Amino acid sequence: MGNEPVPDIQATVIEGHLFDVTASLFGAVPDDGNDDTAAIQSAIDAAGFAGGGVVFLPKGRYEVHQKPENGFLQISHDNIILRGEGHQPSTKVGVSELAAPSETILHFGSPGFVGRIRRLGTVPAEQEGRHWTCVAVIGSEHSRELTRYTQTVLRGQKTVEVLDSSSLTPGQTVVVEFTDPLIDPENPLPDKADIPLQLTHPLKLVKEQTDTFGKYSKKITWITKIDKVIDKKTIVFSEPARFNQFLRYSPRILSFDGVEGVGIENLTIESSWPGGYRHHKPNIGEDGKIVRTAMEQDYLWGGIWSSFASDGWIRNVTFKNLTQGIIFSKCASITARDLSFEGFDGHAGVTIAQSHGILVERADFFARLVHPVSLKNFASGNVITDCETHYDGRDANNSTDAVIDFHGLFPYENLFDNMCGFYVCPGGDTSVMPHAGVRNVFWNIEAPKNMSCYSCERKDEFMRTYDYVNTSSGTPATMYEYQPQGFFIGLTRRGDQKVTMGGLSSDQHNKWMVVEGMNIRNLGIPSLYKAQYHWRFKKK
Repeated sequence: MGNEPVPDIQATVIEGHLFDVTASLFGAVPDDGNDDTAAIQSAIDAAGFAGGGVVFLPKGRYEVHQKPENGFLQISHDNIILRGEGHQPSTKVGVSELAAPSETILHFGSPGFVGRIRRLGTVPAEQEGRHWTCVAVIGSEHSRELTRYTQTVLRGQKTVEVLDSSSLTPGQTVVVEFTDPLIDPENPLPDKADIPLQLTHPLKLVKEQTDTFGKYSKKITWITKIDKVIDKKTIVFSEPARFNQFLRYSPRILSFDGVEGVGIENLTIESSWPGGYRHHKPNIGEDGKIVRTAMEQDYLWGGIWSSFASDGWIRNVTFKNLTQGIIFSKCASITARDLSFEGFDGHAGVTIAQSHGILVERADFFARLVHPVSLKNFASGNVITDCETHYDGRDANNSTDAVIDFHGLFPYENLFDNMCGFYVCPGGDTSVMPHAGVRNVFWNIEAPKNMSCYSCERKDEFMRTYDYVNTSSGTPATMYEYQPQGFFIGLTRRGDQKVTMGGLSSDQHNKWMVVEGMNIRNLGIPSLYKAQYHWRFKKK
């Protein structure tokens, strides 16, 4: 929740909390070309059995999953810090300079196993093909009911009346589950839904959007914290409700039994993937045969997977020659800071799905990616701030672009703040439309010169969609409807060109959006995130 800084946990051999992977007990040897996965994993497991600690990787190159038959690294215990030995940048990287490289390299030698790729968070982590990454943080998804609401909680409220608060304590992470009473998963209909309509209003859903009002939206969750326990029937959440949580949604408060306190820091994660990326297409050799499948190219060269994790961090990590950087699935209250994406073109940088309270700060994109930043599947309350693309616009050959991506199942109330070189070019198939839910905020965003995603006559539009035929006008003039109730404050563009919303380069207020400070630089409050952060603690 930002109440404390990301910790700098010190550990020594004498105290018993330092697990050096090169110690004889574990046996990793950097720079020898041999696979180190088992040795590093044994150090991680030892730290887990000891109740936590720093798993230290001295400078050098360590081989992970060097061959298809070798394993992967997995963290499934609390309070484990995977720490390399390298420089920690203290300021944002400039346009012309790369971040000083970490001196510890995890080299991912072979792609992840071929498995089913599902909608993120719809199956347990071990069943999702994307979890075979260089490092996977996987918490237990077991949850038990702790109590239930006894009264509706309106958007903006924190106080909740419950059946019994005896199983709740201040600071506890919990999962709140809501069930849509109208959705029939076997026969989904656009006018037979409740929660999706609330979180996409005033958009009118259409029959093609079957997953939006179907089985995936029947139950949605919110991972949050207990701030106070007032009495046996009353609690206070740490953050306000982001939509009206009616009693008809049968709100249940469940335990969060995932991992907490996991940190990954001071590393370079790179792979043997040789490049030649094409979005959702295979790599074809000179003989016309498939060299690498589309699945491998899109999903199987991953850096970090994190699921059912909270109160952790990723900092000072470089991702090089990967097609997937970081994925957060069903996570909360994690800080990802001082990130650099380098090397070959690829698929995605930071992906956030069914997660809440993720802070991504100071991420620099040098490698061209299709989705540098991507939100999907009910993600809310996340902050992406002070990030930059170090290239301009779209490459039509492989679909890489300088974009903020919303990938469907209505991610809502997220903040994009003080971003350089981004515009909104969302994806996702028609069944999960609209791309986004209500009240996402875009504050002080500089768009690239080249905005050619889903090219049409509206060449200067900040917010685009390929599915404009299902907006009210059926034309590009109403593309913005797929970002319902959005706030667009301080949009500008590199160079002398202007940026527009709904074809206008001026301010506007209507039922779909609030647009202010268009094409005006030097906002009085350059970062809404920092302003609110300082205001919150000053108020206390």
